[in-house]
Amino acid sequence: MTAGGDGNREKHEAYGAREANENAVGGVRLVEDLVAQVPGFDDAYECHVFNEHGVLPHLFFWDVVQDTVRSYLGEGEPDGADWRRVLAFLEEETRRCAPGAIEVIVTSFLDDLPYMGEPGYGIEARLGPAMKERYLQLRPWYEV
Repeated sequence: MTAGGDGNREKHEAYGAREANENAVGGVRLVEDLVAQVPGFDDAYECHVFNEHGVLPHLFFWDVVQDTVRSYLGEGEPDGADWRRVLAFLEEETRRCAPGAIEVIVTSFLDDLPYMGEPGYGIEARLGPAMKERYLQLRPWYEV
């Protein structure tokens, strides 16, 4: 290997680390904005941060999906998050397509929504256009 080759490798590794950091920050920001703008996630957030010693966006979004689906089914807590507000917030964030945030929305929200035959199936019909487009990329067999 030449010295120039080593320098290029270091440059690419540094770029990859910076990109990974931006994605991590974007995912954490998504969680914090959701908690700040959509009532009903405060307790789950505090418990998550305590148990995980920080914010793990993909893990936190498991609870977001569960609470959102329960709300959609009318089984949510009275002071819990309203599914309409969650979907509206995530639709806006999907349109923004911020690095880190969009990965969390697609991977840990849309991909975890119920499948046909599971309780809560039908919520996907309530997705806004930006999320619906992403959802159809994950589940192209879904009938619009």
